[in-house]
Amino acid sequence: MIRKLLAGALVSICALNVHAEISDYEDINGNNPRFDEYYTVSTQSPTNLHDAPKNRMDPWIAAQELFDSSAVIGEIKAAVISLLHFDHHNEDYGNVGQPYNRKSHFGGWIYPSHDNSCLNTRGLVLARDSSIPVTMNSSGCSVVSGQWAEPYTGKTVTQASEIQIDHFVPLKNAYVSGAHKWNYSKRCLYANFMGNNFQLLATDGPENMRKSDNTPERYMPPNRAYSCQYLAQWLKVKLIWDLGLTPPEKQVVENLVQQNHCDPKQFQYTVSELQTQKRLMVDNANLCH
Repeated sequence: MIRKLLAGALVSICALNVHAEISDYEDINGNNPRFDEYYTVSTQSPTNLHDAPKNRMDPWIAAQELFDSSAVIGEIKAAVISLLHFDHHNEDYGNVGQPYNRKSHFGGWIYPSHDNSCLNTRGLVLARDSSIPVTMNSSGCSVVSGQWAEPYTGKTVTQASEIQIDHFVPLKNAYVSGAHKWNYSKRCLYANFMGNNFQLLATDGPENMRKSDNTPERYMPPNRAYSCQYLAQWLKVKLIWDLGLTPPEKQVVENLVQQNHCDPKQFQYTVSELQTQKRLMVDNANLCH
């Protein structure tokens, strides 16, 4: 019964979904590549529950039963999802309808109403990622300098003007791989989400421009020591936001994990961590209003 509840609980987490320019996501004519299948990171086979039954119970019934059992809740939160386990979908991918437009679909940086400073999202990420207190301009609303351990190149950057804030899974990739189905509020939340420390990153400007909106098929950071972490974070964002991977994208990620001899433990994500992300998405659903 516990295993059945655990399997159902993972479905309920999925139900909590608050459901960058020439690159992998455009052909020579500027069109999105089309596939008749795609993959998502699976939540149905956590590594310590590999023998859980595949039949699903209603997620809302499961959630109700779970709240009646604190012991089961504890076991669920301790369950670990493998980021390298995928669900296959025999559905169209890339048929987005309206072509991607950064401004109209995602907006820009916002000034979070819950923050007491006058910093926008860029400034907040700069302040968060600096290893020393940042210095501000005379208005106190813009970061001038700090110290950033830039992950893509491995170098240290001290001037904010040399930093770009990278949407780790680029906005256009997100749009094509699922965000075209969302409303504006959710897309704007995605573009400004600071519920973790890997979805928005302070990165070297020129290197971020080289990344553009490419997947790991066409871009991996020159800092090889960051490769495994980069791949794990790519899959975490895809999991949290229920974004798809094309068949070539999935294959390249799997190949790179092997080629870089990545530790499998880097590709584990607990149900508790995923649940926290989903709740932050719900709690901040109106962040962009």
